[in-house]
Amino acid sequence: MYIRKTAIARAVAAALLAGAGIQALAQTAGLEEMVVTAQKREQSLQDTPVAVSAFSKDAIEQQRINDVKDLNGLVPNVQFAASPSSTTGSTVAIRGAVTTNPAPTWEPTVGMYVDGVFIGKVLGGIFEVADLERVEVLRGPQGSLYGKNTVGGAINFVTRKPSGELSGELTGGVGNEGYWRAHGSIDTPAIGTVGEGLGQLSANITLQHEERDGFTRGVADPVGSPLAAPAITDEWESLDSDAGRIALKLDVTDNFEVGYAYDFSDKNNTPQAPHLTHAEAGVVPFLLPYIVSEDERSDKLSGNVDVYEKADIEGHALHLSYDLGEQGIFGNVQLKSITSYREMSWKDLLDIDGSPIDAFHSGRDLDYDQTSQELQIVGSSERVNYVFGYYYFDETADVLNPITFFGVFGAPTSPNSYGLDSTSNAVFGQLDWKPGAAVLQDRLTVTVGARYTKEEKDQYISHPIVIDNNLQVQPEWAFAGEADENWDNFSPTVTLSWELTEQASVYARYAEGWKSGGFNGESATLASFEKAYDPEEVASYELGLKSRWLDNRLQVNAAAFENKVDDMQLSIFLADGSAASVVDNAGKATVRGFELEMLAEPVDNLLLNLSWGYLDPEYDEYIDAGVDVADDRDFAYAPENTFTAGAQYTLAGVLGGDLTGRLDWSYTDDRVLYTEPQQNLHSQLDDYALLNGRLSLTNLPVGNGSLELAAWGKNLTDEDYRVSTIPFIIWTASYFGAPRTYGMDLTYKF
Repeated sequence: MYIRKTAIARAVAAALLAGAGIQALAQTAGLEEMVVTAQKREQSLQDTPVAVSAFSKDAIEQQRINDVKDLNGLVPNVQFAASPSSTTGSTVAIRGAVTTNPAPTWEPTVGMYVDGVFIGKVLGGIFEVADLERVEVLRGPQGSLYGKNTVGGAINFVTRKPSGELSGELTGGVGNEGYWRAHGSIDTPAIGTVGEGLGQLSANITLQHEERDGFTRGVADPVGSPLAAPAITDEWESLDSDAGRIALKLDVTDNFEVGYAYDFSDKNNTPQAPHLTHAEAGVVPFLLPYIVSEDERSDKLSGNVDVYEKADIEGHALHLSYDLGEQGIFGNVQLKSITSYREMSWKDLLDIDGSPIDAFHSGRDLDYDQTSQELQIVGSSERVNYVFGYYYFDETADVLNPITFFGVFGAPTSPNSYGLDSTSNAVFGQLDWKPGAAVLQDRLTVTVGARYTKEEKDQYISHPIVIDNNLQVQPEWAFAGEADENWDNFSPTVTLSWELTEQASVYARYAEGWKSGGFNGESATLASFEKAYDPEEVASYELGLKSRWLDNRLQVNAAAFENKVDDMQLSIFLADGSAASVVDNAGKATVRGFELEMLAEPVDNLLLNLSWGYLDPEYDEYIDAGVDVADDRDFAYAPENTFTAGAQYTLAGVLGGDLTGRLDWSYTDDRVLYTEPQQNLHSQLDDYALLNGRLSLTNLPVGNGSLELAAWGKNLTDEDYRVSTIPFIIWTASYFGAPRTYGMDLTYKF
């Protein structure tokens, strides 16, 4: 506990030092209050005893947050990136907790939610949310209120409700690399009357389209190798995306509201460019001429496969809310229901050798659907706030996964397939209580919560063609099978929060989280498949500070934590010709860290933000073949330091409107991606820093509306940096972050 107390003391000291540098602050204005629903009810961000970073609608617009990857670099101890080779699979790491493989038989470590609806898989996890109102990033286990697969944290995307008044906006944008965007949103006037007939109906409709050329062009074989195939790939990382949302709100009575939303996201992209950054001369000498720098993105590569990546996602959600009003000792009571159905069709074809030689290519064809139902009772009285509920979740996935390893030498394609059917049921609750003892002066809040989950999982696998190291088919090695298992879990939470002043509080939190077990759909043998890996459990201890200082001009939030991980699920990349990964329960780990977030408005219209995240992870036990190798394994996706700094200034009265400029700088320390040191020999990622900016002229009166003109840029210094790799040991394919992109948007609002 000494480490955590020391970290909090340092956070308070940093806050006081920062506050001392802000002088002559006015008594008026100050930072706005941010309302979040991190605990499934509306609360001020500063009153929520959880480490939460929240982005308002204005911040979403200024920082161009359209999907989960746009949050990268904006939250301490959090990393967002596309999965290796993918543009729509998401890799999200919070406090060292991560799921690195997007295979649908694996469970996410961080839960993503759209209006309270859980997004079941990381594959297809990068999709546009067409009309965002707010984004909340919760750090640390959220097992009581959010359930399984939130051992790292949770991300809430909150969309905008229909306003009931005729309004809308139209946006057209262009940029470099052939980028263009069209976006339109309209709110209809309310129809009908509350409490009469069917009630009052209002709607919102949003549609958008984006296109961009690829960052890397396909060229003919520059070497002239006799093993090379004709060039087929035209470009990598092109973008062709449609997204939309229809939201309906029916106010039946003053107490009863019905909401329905349909959303879709259709992407027809090309995968990330595979840069061949390492090859073993004694094993694959024919690849040596195609090696490129691991420090510099190539704008031209040669490939022999017609690569593609397509993701079609649709979702339906029905929200019911009924306010029962005052119910005696239960206080004001509200009943809520969230019913959802989502489906995804996802296909890709990948060339993962970075050359025009068919050393390796693979594909995935996925059909996935999920159904969920959540019921909530939300209540509040003078001294008690509570949420109780029931949750049901069902999902099915079927995957065809053809793999060709060394097709250049005649090896056949193995048409592998696997899938799952999983069902979860859970009951949960959380209660906040303010004791009435006079000595406490209403400063103490005690929070207790718990969730019980029961899950059943059935999986299958089929490998009809298996080849040996000599690339010969071995019919007797072919296999197929099924397996099933069930698990249950109890995850409690206890939090004590103490108000130091009206503007500052500290909290101590204990929380548990649980990540589901399963079977390895990419197993190379039936025996390996039939051996289930166990659920991962995390117990977290956290001390936090939430505070406002200097007449509401400075906000300082901090958290120090220690996570104890048991049966830690780790991705082990096989690098054996299958290009597959499996999950192993490595043992135990301890992850300690610290986070500091500061927001300041030293003068009117100037907004400054600064954050720092620090991580110190270590394995307490890592059992491999009966031997503890904890000292000889690496911790993936856990950079020691992450920093963010931003500044935004608004100047009123420019050309009849408001001129706003914003700059965001972020830094990520060096890190590794795999647990095996041998695989990290050529997969050690260097530290990098990114600079993003936006300049906008808003509120220009035109007719009955207003005009907005904005210029934006991301990675303004054109930094070359690797974000992921696939280490085959005999060669390594590397993938880079986006180069400098920039453009202009013109928006008309009415």
